[in-house]
Amino acid sequence: MVTRRDDIERWFIRKGLPHFIEPYSAGPAVWNRAAPVLAAAYVLGGLNGLDLRRWSVGRNLAVAALVLVVLLATWMAANLFRRRPALSRPHDLGLPELVAFIVGPTIPSLLFSQWGDAFQAAIEGVAVLLVIYVVTSYGMIPLVGWAVSQTFHRIGSVGRMLTRALPLLLLFTVFLFVNAEVWQVAGTLSGPAYVLTLSLFFTMGSLFVLSRVPSMTHSVSQFDDWDEVAELVVDTPAADLAHHLPTSGDPMEKPLSRRQRVNIGLVSVFSQAILITIVAVSLGGFLSVFGLLTMTEGHTAAWTGLDQVHVLWRLHLDGRELIVSEQLLRVAGFLGAFTGMYFTVVLGTDSTYREEFAEDAAPQIRQALAVRLVRNHALASGGGSGDSGSPDSPDGSGNASRQ
Repeated sequence: MVTRRDDIERWFIRKGLPHFIEPYSAGPAVWNRAAPVLAAAYVLGGLNGLDLRRWSVGRNLAVAALVLVVLLATWMAANLFRRRPALSRPHDLGLPELVAFIVGPTIPSLLFSQWGDAFQAAIEGVAVLLVIYVVTSYGMIPLVGWAVSQTFHRIGSVGRMLTRALPLLLLFTVFLFVNAEVWQVAGTLSGPAYVLTLSLFFTMGSLFVLSRVPSMTHSVSQFDDWDEVAELVVDTPAADLAHHLPTSGDPMEKPLSRRQRVNIGLVSVFSQAILITIVAVSLGGFLSVFGLLTMTEGHTAAWTGLDQVHVLWRLHLDGRELIVSEQLLRVAGFLGAFTGMYFTVVLGTDSTYREEFAEDAAPQIRQALAVRLVRNHALASGGGSGDSGSPDSPDGSGNASRQ
């Protein structure tokens, strides 16, 4: 049974559902495996204290040396706090090291009264830790691989759906593209404001998908009888355990935990994310080519209200100057992201498109819930006694840990 449990847990991870392993925890090994990434981010965060524009090369080099000294001193302090040799390489990263990772890079900026840089370094440190934990804990890497394989597996239905959806989407986006107000808004956005605006479209689309997860989970988690459960797990590592299922009675599954529900939500989002990305990138590319052929430098300046247009590339075609401007790419990216959000809503609400994209994440989640039910039944009945080996980690490194 030990080997069978390992196989089932690896199967959960490959499906992007590591939290279906019960009990499961990404554990301290997350930080240990991410040590090289943390070290690089630690140094780069400290280098926020440099001012490459206003300081001379010599001063920047001197400050860089000071930054390295401060970072090393902070790391040594964390080692001494954990009662390790000051210059030792930690093999078990815990709370002191993570605190040092966030606080250490802010110290050089604070020494030079660069309060904004210090705050930025702290925020970046927290963001790096959150990304590493989420990516590892929820098996994001195998989840992306699963989503890509699912998209290409049903390429036929995807192609038919896009054939029906793209004409309307093209009409919709071209109408917006030749609108001066869109250029005044999207063409003048830059920096973090532009990134946050595009992220807002992604977030809204994701929230719409997540809003449908509870009802979908409730419908796919209901099994009529044990024979249906056994049929669902035929092609899974839990198939051998299905022989020990009861022959009568209703399959009763314990409620999903909060993390398991989040895990299902991520699978639902990623199952559509690849398709939505293809649509958004395709329409953004089309608008870029359309703008290259139709938008002159004068039109761009007039519609955006800018005194000067940042032209990235010029091309002459039959006496007409064609340009690729920064503003054109910004508008194309803005409308591509907006169309992606719009397409997400259409995909979930229009019955025509749902029929063309019938094989979404629901069947996969239903099968995973059946495997979870079989596994938990085997453990409860004594068939799963014994300690399991270490399954593959969510990030593919083979080092997941269970509490």
